[in-house]
Amino acid sequence: MKTYKWFFLILVSGVFCACSGTSEEELIGDWQRRQSVPGTGRCHAATFVIGNKGYVIGGYNGFNALRREVEEFDHSVGKKGVWNDERRYLPDHIPARQQAVGFSLYGKGYVGTGWAFLGTDNETTLNDFWQFDPEEYDPTIEDEEERLESWERCWKEVAPLPAAARRGAIAFSLEIPKGSNKWFGFVGCGFTGDSDNEYLFDFWKFDPNEVGVEGKIGKWTPLPLADKYPGGKRAGAVVFVIDNKAYICLGENPTNLVDFWVFDPNAPSGEHWFELRKMTNADRDEDYDDDYGPLARAYGVAYVAMANGQLRGHIVGGKSGYGYTNWEYDHNPVNEGGDLWIQRTRFYNNNVSQTREGMISFSFPNSGRAFVGLGRSGVTNWDDFWEFIPLIEDYTYDDI
Repeated sequence: MKTYKWFFLILVSGVFCACSGTSEEELIGDWQRRQSVPGTGRCHAATFVIGNKGYVIGGYNGFNALRREVEEFDHSVGKKGVWNDERRYLPDHIPARQQAVGFSLYGKGYVGTGWAFLGTDNETTLNDFWQFDPEEYDPTIEDEEERLESWERCWKEVAPLPAAARRGAIAFSLEIPKGSNKWFGFVGCGFTGDSDNEYLFDFWKFDPNEVGVEGKIGKWTPLPLADKYPGGKRAGAVVFVIDNKAYICLGENPTNLVDFWVFDPNAPSGEHWFELRKMTNADRDEDYDDDYGPLARAYGVAYVAMANGQLRGHIVGGKSGYGYTNWEYDHNPVNEGGDLWIQRTRFYNNNVSQTREGMISFSFPNSGRAFVGLGRSGVTNWDDFWEFIPLIEDYTYDDI
């Protein structure tokens, strides 16, 4: 009889071991700490990437304090990259803001929308846009006033978005047609932040080579009805671009959403939106999505990193009890074993499971490197900055 009891105990312990098979020790990837973002901790800053450099603009650090810093990170300097130690700020005529969006075209960055405090303590949602040209700035000018003038020349007003002012939108850049070297910016979704708090799902295409209203830089055109985003209204979504296709997912309205879409403006079929498999356990007859429960979130961040010679999209952070979970997307078609989400090492150096909303990310597709940082957890706004290294199973602790 004792033999059977011991056999039963061994069997039960084996079941518990199997249940813990998705433990953190088996997840792949390493978060390696890099030099903290200069200035104060903050959340919901805007970003864009120009060449080897990523830029952080504005953000919020609590206590009604919107930030005006413009920080520059060069990932090509040394092994771990470096932040520019020169203190630079938005020119006085550009409102500080949070929950804005950014994108880049032809070596210039664009930032706009979001919300600000304009004249009162009330939040004002914005639809303005500004162009940043780093070539206009000469840091070697010795005279401080002249150097500041060259910095202010970097910033030029762009035609405003001719639609509802918004916060919590998404933005990206695509080449159309592919191989033409003709690039366009796209801005969409978000919510108005006014008394109605209306969620939005319109998308607008920006051409920087056209002249906009009142002679301002760029022209906005709405996506035609046939190209209308089928995912519905939302704010706090994320987007990543691979192979000139924009993958859009998550967000809230007001609860978390789990649908997933790819926008391919160069699709030969003439259709440009394609629905992918939902980011939840939607198919009870299949097991590929059984672990998708922690995926849903809003105000997370997306990034693109290289693994086995292939760029892969990732999401991490966000307003969710599982916002610390870090997921990698296999964008290959279903018939090639793709359209799958795979959980990777949780955020925060495998030490403390920490959910943050309003983080930032930089993706450098040419090198395959990706960085994530800032954000807010509870009432704490963070200034730390991390690089995600895919495919490392043993943590190297190669922190700065």
